Amino acid sequence: MIASLTAEWWMDQSVWLLRILLAGICGTAIGAERQSQLKAAGVREHLIVAVASALMMLISKYGFFDVVQVTGMGVDASRIAAGIITGIGILGGGLVFIGKRGFVNGLTTASGIWVTVGVGMAAGAGMYLLAVEVTVLILVVQACFHRNPRIGKEPLRGQIIFSIQDTDSEEKIKDMISEIEKSGMKINRLKWESGGKKAALLRCNVVLRPDMGRKDFVECISRFDAVISYEI
Repeated sequence: MIASLTAEWWMDQSVWLLRILLAGICGTAIGAERQSQLKAAGVREHLIVAVASALMMLISKYGFFDVVQVTGMGVDASRIAAGIITGIGILGGGLVFIGKRGFVNGLTTASGIWVTVGVGMAAGAGMYLLAVEVTVLILVVQACFHRNPRIGKEPLRGQIIFSIQDTDSEEKIKDMISEIEKSGMKINRLKWESGGKKAALLRCNVVLRPDMGRKDFVECISRFDAVISYEI
């Protein structure tokens, strides 16, 4: 009797360990892809998130058997799983930040952390095939989009700073802006900085056409004599 219970206990422990190991492997695969793109969250972060979510899922499913056996005691096994989803929002939010030009970065990495939680929960719940399938799907999608197909390519964004002299007419400034737009760039923000007696600065935040690269951007702005600085 004791031997049978011991064997059953070890079998349960082995299955649980297998689930955590599978979650760790899947998390490592997703993290390796993110790390290869020099992102903030890499192998270690995705591995820890996947293992932690699998562990909490196991606790949610099997950690309250002794309580359930008590007469009149009820347990909602889904509450810990729901808490995982809520808690990961804090970690994901820390990966998203807004740059000095108002551009949002880190959304893809935060999304990767989010799906890694799902993979870990699936592995912890015993859905082995689902966990592996989602991992492979995410890796394929990321690899395809990093090759920049037209459907998934995001347009480049840049900033051009012009030096405006007192002698420059309003028409010249309008022609300058019109020339930028004719070259295929869309101006989404203009900022005028008065220099007093000195030359003023005109900052233009632009969005390039999807088919334009950095070389095209440099060639376009090289036609303007008033450019003192640019960034892309």
